[in-house]
Amino acid sequence: MPERIGLVDYALVALMRIGGDAGMVDLEDIAVEAYRLAPDRFRWRRHDYPNLELVRVVLSDANKRGAHLVLRDGKGRMLSAEGTRRAKHVLGSLEAAPRADDALRRKDLADLARMEHHPAFAAWRRAGVAGPDAVDLADLARCSVSTPPAVFEDRLRRSQAIAARWHRDELARFLGDAADHLVRILAEEIT
Repeated sequence: MPERIGLVDYALVALMRIGGDAGMVDLEDIAVEAYRLAPDRFRWRRHDYPNLELVRVVLSDANKRGAHLVLRDGKGRMLSAEGTRRAKHVLGSLEAAPRADDALRRKDLADLARMEHHPAFAAWRRAGVAGPDAVDLADLARCSVSTPPAVFEDRLRRSQAIAARWHRDELARFLGDAADHLVRILAEEIT
């Protein structure tokens, strides 16, 4: 299977997902499902709407070059046996392919694990907000003690939001405390 899945393949999968392997399906429904599958590829040029005309042309093209993948009846379309086989194959490839959000999820979780094992978090657990020093906190936030406080706080708040999203409640509380008391923690480092 090629790395980039073509419009015909997306349209075939869309048709199969909404019952086109068992009966006729209205073209508008196919356009909506194709748009759900690949919104960047099945939308109007200037607006975020399913492109009905593009789906009609793509399904018509599916029967060119000798393959007979789609059957037609008025406004309805249905997959042929060959079209169903191809759609199932493409669907398997789509499901097996790593999604873009998988990479972000792995990065978030790795970063959260790093923070949960960081000395600044351990110091906060032992002594509350008085525990972590500015150097450890800067290391945790991947910045410098001399980073402007607004940037430093923004990094802590972003990390807090990620921790909350992944239900790392204790880490989120720590990051919130650190951001709330950042000016004091940084001032102690200077003295």
